[in-house]
Amino acid sequence: MAKVMIWDLPLRLFHWLMVATVAIAGITGFVAPAAWLDIHLFAGYALAILLAFRLAWGVLGSYYSRFRSFPLAPRSAFRHLRSLLRNSAAAHTGHNPVGAWMIIAVLFLLLALVLSGLIVLGGQENLGPLGFLVDFQTGWRAAALHEIAAWGLAGAIAVHLLGVFVEARLLRHPVVSAMITGNKLVTRAKAKGQGRSYKARGLTLFTIAALMLLGGGKMLASIPASGWKPVQTPAVYSAECGDCHDAYHPSLRTAASWRGIMSGLSDHYGEDASLDAETAAAMGAFLAANAAETFDTEAAWRMGRIDTKSLRITDTPYWTARHAGIADGVFKLSSVGSKVNCNGCHRDAASGRFADQDIHLPNLSKLPNGSQK
Repeated sequence: MAKVMIWDLPLRLFHWLMVATVAIAGITGFVAPAAWLDIHLFAGYALAILLAFRLAWGVLGSYYSRFRSFPLAPRSAFRHLRSLLRNSAAAHTGHNPVGAWMIIAVLFLLLALVLSGLIVLGGQENLGPLGFLVDFQTGWRAAALHEIAAWGLAGAIAVHLLGVFVEARLLRHPVVSAMITGNKLVTRAKAKGQGRSYKARGLTLFTIAALMLLGGGKMLASIPASGWKPVQTPAVYSAECGDCHDAYHPSLRTAASWRGIMSGLSDHYGEDASLDAETAAAMGAFLAANAAETFDTEAAWRMGRIDTKSLRITDTPYWTARHAGIADGVFKLSSVGSKVNCNGCHRDAASGRFADQDIHLPNLSKLPNGSQK
């Protein structure tokens, strides 16, 4: 028996970086508010790079890092499970059969998470390397797959931790220390493929994966999003409507709703906002030409295209659901003013994007006592 380097350094670094990155992605995805999307995206991009490296390392890495060394025969997995139940499972030099299958499952779930996340980002937020390609409906459907994959990964991690506990505590196999030091106590006859150092190869491969993904992603992200377009807001619209409230982005209402609003300016929610015929016609033409039907954004689909009897954006079910947990006192702050002031919390409201990472809620600690509920 001898201590032999089984897990090479690149594989061990990948493992612990993946643990940290998945933890950040999980916290920002399950617990943190929507405004933390930037951190969630950073974790997602890091996962993509780590996955690309691991898939390549599964072919070019040291013997026990390569996928071809995985004992994936179903009978071997069943035998190992049976021996675990009998508390008689033998230690394996590399991955045991159940552990090998778990790695395949985790890598598959992580790949599904990264791909579905990019589709969601492109379809719902009109951002990222797929923003030019994915429409809102595709992004909306991918969000469900993203959530399923996230819960699946959480379940796989729970099973993995249970397996580590059984191996380390019940069977006394030092699997955790082996993933830290790389060494295992094995017979020399079982040690294979460890005659070379793979540090330089691992660093080179990781650098190539990072440069290719980051460079390609940045290039694709620079292509204009398919569902969003910049709008040149007429000065007259900003002046007339912005005098009392935000000059709302035209994608927040349908053309029919805008016509209803423009035709009722003499009694505009209790105020006389009448305009001369020429100004009203110019504003109406601008709003109709850039109404919700002409945008493929989340705001346009979930608020703009939902007509309400009052014609108010704040009466749409989506607006109500997304703002339900916000304290009433927030809307009374001088920096916000009221529920109709989108710019008070959405830094990109003027663009019509309403991206989650551009939400900036005021500090609740500054609210008067009794208004934080």
